[in-house]
Amino acid sequence: GIPDFRTPGTGLYSNLAKYELPNPEAIFTIDYFRVRPEPFHLLAREMWPGNFKPTDAHAFLRLLAEEGKLLRCYTQNIDGMERIAGVPAELLVECHGTFASAHAIDGAKKE
Repeated sequence: GIPDFRTPGTGLYSNLAKYELPNPEAIFTIDYFRVRPEPFHLLAREMWPGNFKPTDAHAFLRLLAEEGKLLRCYTQNIDGMERIAGVPAELLVECHGTFASAHAIDGAKKE
């Protein structure tokens, strides 16, 4: 799946040199995006749902939900793997957002 953000050497922030950013966090700031959106678009394409598959752990979460044993699933992941695995949206708290709720900025509409 998507790597964590901060692990030295393997984390996402350690592997953003190809985007020539002023700092790793810039790729996720709205101010930088407004000036130079291309790095974010390229990274989002790499991480887009469909590029990865849910793991057995995600399937286990779905099973817990189906059995009525999952009260809530909190995740910091943005990849939506819990949704793709079939965990009901009403049980998910996606703390850092998710591709499922991504939208255009400044009132731009999808055509």
